[in-house]
This record gives sequence, C-alpha cells and structure tokens, in this order.
Amino acid sequence: MSPLNRPASFLPRLVGAAAVAAALCGGGAAHAGLLTFDHPGLIDIDNATDIARYHEAGFVISGPSASFLPLDDAMFGGFDSTPFTLSREGGGLFSLQSFDALPEDFGFGPGTLLVSGLLDGVQVASLAADLSSASHLVLDSRWAQLTEVSFAGTGGFALDNIAANVPEPGSLALTGSALLIALGRRRRA
Repeated sequence: MSPLNRPASFLPRLVGAAAVAAALCGGGAAHAGLLTFDHPGLIDIDNATDIARYHEAGFVISGPSASFLPLDDAMFGGFDSTPFTLSREGGGLFSLQSFDALPEDFGFGPGTLLVSGLLDGVQVASLAADLSSASHLVLDSRWAQLTEVSFAGTGGFALDNIAANVPEPGSLALTGSALLIALGRRRRA
C-alpha cells in the first residue's frame, strides 16, 4: 500500500515522526570545549577573597589561588587537598567527557585524584583515580548535565586535554518541541 493510500490515522504519525527526525538531525551539534593548557593565559586573582580564575575554551577553572596552577601543557593541582572547580563561562550545563590525569611528585608521593560532578551544588557523580601512573579517563553518562566539576588530590597531579560538551540551546528546544508534538499527535490517533 502506498503512503497516499494509507488510512487517515497514518498521516499524524508520519508528521510526528518527521518532526522528531528534523529536530534531531537539524538541531545542531553540541559545542565542544577542549582545555589543553598549551598556551595558558593569565590567572585573575581577587585579592580580597584569594580566589583565582583561569579561562579557556568557554570554561573557567576557579578556586583558592594556591589550589591550581596552569603551566604550558597542563593544569597542576594537589599542592594540598584544597579542591578547585571547572564550570562554564557564565554558568549553565555541560557534560564532562574525558581528561588525562598524570601524577606529579611534589615531595610527598603519588596519591589519589578525587573528582566530583555537581548539578546545582548537589553531587551526582564521583570518581577516585589512582595517581601512581598516567591515565586517560573516559566518563559515562553520569557526567552529563553538570553545572560544576570539582578536582582535588591526596597527592600532586596534572590534568590535560579536558573534553567537555555544551548542549546547543536550539537543539534542546527543537528536540523537546518535536517530542511534545509527536506525543500529542499519537494520543489523538
């Protein structure tokens, strides 16, 4: 039976499916950020609060001024157990996909890298990585839709190639609209 000869109830389903497909295909890809620290810029330090901020690839790393230091090719931390955080420039959601963790011996040996994924201040993901050797960590779906990621260590560490994605607002709106249209049409059919 050709699509033109199908019953009338078929048409709303076809339109709904087309709307979903258009939203998913035409909504645009997520904006990807890769923090490589290849040529780190200046660190802004607020002298009144002693909070430092480093900006790269649409993201900001912040924390007490002694908690991190971007040098050519890596972000160093673990000078003490004080955490520093990664978030989007201007706020908003992002997904942490992967990063490289390398041990750095600051005189007290390797330790553990502690990473926490936060959504509006609530921890939704965590991991503890052994810093006895370098590793490339690929993260699962628990690390999607975060507002902040916290890094701390019980020993010295370096981070590099931090890959994060920011969802495009247009693709989220189109996908949501298409799904609502499809559900509405399905209920009427």
